Amino acid sequence: MVAKRAVLAVLTVIGVVLLGLGAWFTFHLGPSGSATFTSIPSPGSIVVLEPSLLNRVDSPATVSVTTRDSGPVFVGRATPSDAAAVVGGAARTTVTGARVRSWSLVQSESGAGESPPLAAADVWRQTVQGNGSAQLQVTQESAPEAVVVATADGKPADIAELSVTIERRAWFFQSLLVTLVGLLAAAAGGAGLWQARHRETHRDVQREATPDPDRPTEEASA
Repeated sequence: MVAKRAVLAVLTVIGVVLLGLGAWFTFHLGPSGSATFTSIPSPGSIVVLEPSLLNRVDSPATVSVTTRDSGPVFVGRATPSDAAAVVGGAARTTVTGARVRSWSLVQSESGAGESPPLAAADVWRQTVQGNGSAQLQVTQESAPEAVVVATADGKPADIAELSVTIERRAWFFQSLLVTLVGLLAAAAGGAGLWQARHRETHRDVQREATPDPDRPTEEASA
């Protein structure tokens, strides 16, 4: 009996954990299955987004940049080697991954100095320029690829926010499945514990109501 209650308790705990985890992912991903990770890069540096983030899964990754005071921004897509060559040893923020717990980007700083003008370089497979914001989508057809964010003349853009959105509709349904499994497990474990407790209470009541044959009654004592 004790072992059964322990199993039911473990099942309930696992169910609650899965329910919370699935609901958390379902809320953040939404029906489209879009995972958006954001960061604010260090000021005064060019931003380089690596394939370890952009090509991590077989789904398009959308890079979105917002600048302060409608400042200019240049976003270019190239091979990792070409991106590294055109940036050179300039001060840069390298984005290599994402943290799901905080929905933030993993980045590090390195290099010093400025890079040459970027817009005129012949290494780009795609470029986007704008004032205030710019957006570029990286498909997986030409992976691996890197993305460079700066201004057209190679100076660092005054970035207010950098985000990468990866959309995969299956993630939403997987989150729903985890939520459902957690709900069923928690319900089954909780119901089992309640029934076990109810049966134990019922047995205690019956035991108290049943006279003990070894105990003398009041009439016999008299």
